[in-house]
Amino acid sequence: MNAIFSIVFIISLIIFTYFNPDGALSAILSGGSKGVALAINLLAVYSVWSGILQVAEDAGLTQKLSKLLKPLVKRLFKTNDENLQRDISVNLSANLLGMGGIATPLGILATQKLTDSGNHDGACLLFVLAATSIQILPTTVVALRQTFNSTSPFDIFLPSLLATAFSTLIGVTLCIITNKRTSKK
Repeated sequence: MNAIFSIVFIISLIIFTYFNPDGALSAILSGGSKGVALAINLLAVYSVWSGILQVAEDAGLTQKLSKLLKPLVKRLFKTNDENLQRDISVNLSANLLGMGGIATPLGILATQKLTDSGNHDGACLLFVLAATSIQILPTTVVALRQTFNSTSPFDIFLPSLLATAFSTLIGVTLCIITNKRTSKK
């Protein structure tokens, strides 16, 4: 994928330089500085949410959430492993709060555990849930919109909720249909 993006970048740069040689360098420098500013803003957002997630874990909230989600996680992922259920629950809850970057390490760990135990259907479902995740509160997008001086950063709330709910519904439905077809064979 990096090779494809590199090729697209190089071709675009050559075309841009040919048609607007004066603007090419200033566009690259401007884009670079905006990229660094975005990275710093995302670092701040993720640092805050990582801290909140750590406080929640230290306070035992993640264990309570795991118990609350246990019946759903047990049914969807067909696992009795308490640690795996906790990892999946924390991953799902972080995704629900729009903290996909924070949820990723636990998602990778849970997917690895599911795959190691032979539960490939559960690993596939977790991947789909992480990729489509319903976002009750799209915190990262709201924070970015606020950082870039959006007049109403929370306007993304309802469209985000509807789009992620629909994509999650479609993804989970397709996983269930696919799993039933492969289990019949």
